[in-house]
Amino acid sequence: MKTKTIVRNLTLFALSVLFLLSPVSGFSEGPQKLAVLPFTMNSDRDLDFLREGILDMLSSRLAWKDKLEIIEKGVVKKEFSAVPGPMNEAKALIIGKAIGADFVIFGSLTVFGESVSLDAKILDVKKSEVLITAYDQSKGMDGVIPTVNQFAENINAKIMGKDIPYKEQQPGEFAQQGGEGALVNVGRDAAGTQKPSFVKRYKLEIRGLDVGDLDGDGKNELVFIDKTSVHIYKWEKKSPYLFKNIQGSWSPNYIYVTVADLDGNGKAEIYICNLTATNAGSFVLEWDGAKFKEIIHGQTWLIRVVDLPGKGKVVLGQRRNAEGNYMGGVHRLKRQGNELVSVEALNLPRLGNVFNFAQSDLSGKGSVFTTLLGPWEHLQVYNPTGGRLWKSDDFFGGSLCYMAWMDPDANDEAQTAVRIFIPSPIFTYDVNKDGKKEVVICKNHSKAGRLFTDFRWFGSGRVHFMEWDEAGLVSQWTSQKLSGTVVGYQVVDVDNDGLKELVVANVTSESYFIGLPKSQLTVYDLE
Repeated sequence: MKTKTIVRNLTLFALSVLFLLSPVSGFSEGPQKLAVLPFTMNSDRDLDFLREGILDMLSSRLAWKDKLEIIEKGVVKKEFSAVPGPMNEAKALIIGKAIGADFVIFGSLTVFGESVSLDAKILDVKKSEVLITAYDQSKGMDGVIPTVNQFAENINAKIMGKDIPYKEQQPGEFAQQGGEGALVNVGRDAAGTQKPSFVKRYKLEIRGLDVGDLDGDGKNELVFIDKTSVHIYKWEKKSPYLFKNIQGSWSPNYIYVTVADLDGNGKAEIYICNLTATNAGSFVLEWDGAKFKEIIHGQTWLIRVVDLPGKGKVVLGQRRNAEGNYMGGVHRLKRQGNELVSVEALNLPRLGNVFNFAQSDLSGKGSVFTTLLGPWEHLQVYNPTGGRLWKSDDFFGGSLCYMAWMDPDANDEAQTAVRIFIPSPIFTYDVNKDGKKEVVICKNHSKAGRLFTDFRWFGSGRVHFMEWDEAGLVSQWTSQKLSGTVVGYQVVDVDNDGLKELVVANVTSESYFIGLPKSQLTVYDLE
């Protein structure tokens, strides 16, 4: 079945729940209690993160003060673990009675090949009977989160009296921007715009990309990373070929790559931000004529190369604390022997970190503005004195890479790590050559929004070129919609034809889902 069918049927399921739990059905004076049991995951993949996401989403969004109380998940899990074997109605009722629940929701998610089925039941504990059964099937994982999200939002709307409409992206969304083309001018007819000049698919999960002349021959090479390797491609005869593949060692976890010739020797260095368990182990590669050599290694800086107004391209760094979070401010670094050392600390807005900002003269009047992607992934613009001028309503970015942070203040005996997602690339570029730089940022779309804090699931994404109009940032151009998650992009002459292109990498199948990881590289001619 299609996603819409799943949503429709589970909506009926949700509405039936509303009827059963509504005042007409005889709500008592005190709140009734609902237990949401962990869903059973039948798959050859580890989907525990998804089970937690479903449980948290339903629990947080179904609670209704003085009417419906969601039994704390720690209590539920404790009793759940005490009942061995596969979950069924009888065992769900036993758990419900043991923890004093009036109603119990339980279900399962089954993954077999490309087929994904989700079923759920609601039990009346006191009557020991099934109230409603729901079952739906979809092709691929894309229908699971929207189904659960629709279920929760309909219950929330009816029981809590809050109208929170579920918005599913329709095929016609962004239609005013067109479906094909290099950069589509927002608000204008996009008919006749050109298609991508190059598309190639890879059986790996790309985490980032950049482009630069690595060997000093006057031609650019393409660099991208996955979790454990650096992949370097040369462009020849209208197509890239693999020049070097550099495998990491000691459990690498590469999260960011930038390329720049900062030592001025005509050969761009590759700056790799690598994570260890609780720190950073970043390094820099440079071509020595025969191989790529680590000229800097084992740096406990989170690093990234940026273009700062008045300073040009520089490498920035920030420390990571013992718990795994950002620590201290962002510093401009320089090479000193085989080390990166701080030259100065940057004066950034309070929410700034090494990955999430870009600075430029957005107004074209000589003032330096800071645009950053906040911790909840809203774009924000700050004036030169640090005052916030604007904040987006929409989410932007949407990275898949993260740092694991052990929150010392968390009320969690198991000390479960929190995922701090690395901001998507953000930079500025004057695409229409009017003297004002546009902010370049991706916008990955998730039907579940940012409801979960421990994993991501994006259905599509675009690269946006946003212009400052004195009131806020406005998308002036976008790329076409690409499936999956946009993870890397750059404006550069990647094919060495003397003209600039937009190069975009998107992940179409993540490594922890069904099948092998897959990514796509797409190139658009801009000139």
